[in-house]
Amino acid sequence: MTPARAGRTRTWHEATLSSARTKTAELSPAKREQILEGARRAFTKHGFERASVDRIAAMAGVSKATVYNHFRDKEALFSAAIVDVTAQVRRHIDEILAAPTGRAEEDLQRVGEHFLQAILAPTSVALHRALMAEVGRFPELGAALHQHVACTMRQSMAGYIRRLHRAGALEVADPELASKQFLALCQVDLVSQCQLGVLEHPSPRDIRASVKSAVRTFLRAYRP
Repeated sequence: MTPARAGRTRTWHEATLSSARTKTAELSPAKREQILEGARRAFTKHGFERASVDRIAAMAGVSKATVYNHFRDKEALFSAAIVDVTAQVRRHIDEILAAPTGRAEEDLQRVGEHFLQAILAPTSVALHRALMAEVGRFPELGAALHQHVACTMRQSMAGYIRRLHRAGALEVADPELASKQFLALCQVDLVSQCQLGVLEHPSPRDIRASVKSAVRTFLRAYRP
């Protein structure tokens, strides 16, 4: 190989390796989270329709091409933004349920408060409003998110309720139904007020009282 050809070969290899490193960096988990953070802020501030990919890229501090390297379209990005927020909530709830105190009332209160605080956070409320505004045009998005978000959250609760049943603390024939009922009881009143703009953000005291009422009703129904 001539020195000139060897030089061209090294240059080509260097360019290829540089391109590969750039691609890997673009598709890194950190970059994906950076995009999702920009998307959450864009959807929260502007809603789905007005949050263009250009605007999302600007808020994320990345190029439009980088956004499309990670997400095929705005719908996929919107779905990922909601799933990501919910996944964080579920991880915290799973941590609580993985180390229960042994006192059902205390554990349910902790789970209920964390769940309610998460879904009443301004970002969660804004994303829910954006989803409800678009679900008529994208029903498949609503169905997919229901499956991933609502169903997976209930599975965590159902597993815990099943353990309480086996321990004799509760008498529950259908743990999955009971988990739906508990999460629904937690959401009475405060959630609809926040989503409709009647209440900007409930106080910790309001959340605690609402969950306490939910726990009391739930235990009254299922204690032996």
